[in-house]
Amino acid sequence: MSMPTFPDRDTILTREEAVNAILTSIAMEETALSHILNAEGEKIQYVLAQKCHNLCEVVTVNESVASLVEKITDLQFLLKAKLQVVRDFLPPQVRDICEPHDCCEPPDCREPPPPCKCKRCC
Repeated sequence: MSMPTFPDRDTILTREEAVNAILTSIAMEETALSHILNAEGEKIQYVLAQKCHNLCEVVTVNESVASLVEKITDLQFLLKAKLQVVRDFLPPQVRDICEPHDCCEPPDCREPPPPCKCKRCC
């Protein structure tokens, strides 16, 4: 899979192109964060697999990973906010399809949601 390309800064985008570019950037950031988290997990596995590790080293690595996970959590909140802003620019029919119900299963945004069986939504 190749990396997506973004238009030049001087290019005038349609609303749809702008929304797609923003959604693509969110997806790329999410992918990057998943790779970072995976690397941190591998770091912990490496340290724990060593025959001779002292407690101080393990605690140091753990604190480092915990600090990074905290920063990634902050970034996740920013990405969620960015996604909520972009959602307002989606056409109503797409927005309605992707609207989750608290009491229902998560929607599959590729097709309309199944009818809700709970009394709260009906």
